[in-house]
Amino acid sequence: MEATTEEIRARNDATIESWKEHLDLMIPVAIELGRTRLTAAAILELETQAIVQLQRSTGEGVDVLADNQRLARGEIVMIEDRTGIRINEISERGN
Repeated sequence: MEATTEEIRARNDATIESWKEHLDLMIPVAIELGRTRLTAAAILELETQAIVQLQRSTGEGVDVLADNQRLARGEIVMIEDRTGIRINEISERGN
């Protein structure tokens, strides 16, 4: 038997309430544009202006990570003179 929207919302509210005293904890979040692997020799040869090729194309966006777990995917946006992330997708738990 599937839960109704109201039942799911009530469970979520109960979970949030049980964590209420912890909700102000600061959690480091990383924005990852891409990853690659380099040999130790290649790393030692890096110089200013060097280009490191990533395994992700420019259209794939960025990952939002906490504790090395993907929370969301987004795209880089400019807000006046600052850079930000527009969240396009929230990841399912464990992805």
